[in-house]
Amino acid sequence: MSREYPMFGLRMPPELKDKVSREAKINGRSLNAEVVDRLKKSLAPIRTESGPKLEQNGSSCTPEITDTERQLLTIFRRLPPEKQLALLSLFN
Repeated sequence: MSREYPMFGLRMPPELKDKVSREAKINGRSLNAEVVDRLKKSLAPIRTESGPKLEQNGSSCTPEITDTERQLLTIFRRLPPEKQLALLSLFN
């Protein structure tokens, strides 16, 4: 991320900051880069299986992952960061 962008102060609950920091570490990014990436993804149009773009605005979007994938992701996110990193290293 370039330092040419204007700075923006952000307040968030400590628990949320800890979660985002953990995700940033897993993804190999800074906290700032993680927040920017997640904001970009949340605002980007998505494609459904049939192809047309839809804006992400809550319930009108079709899920991008299956229920099983969502359950696995939930279990993964509950693991301690070191176990998450170990598991991710198996896929690299």
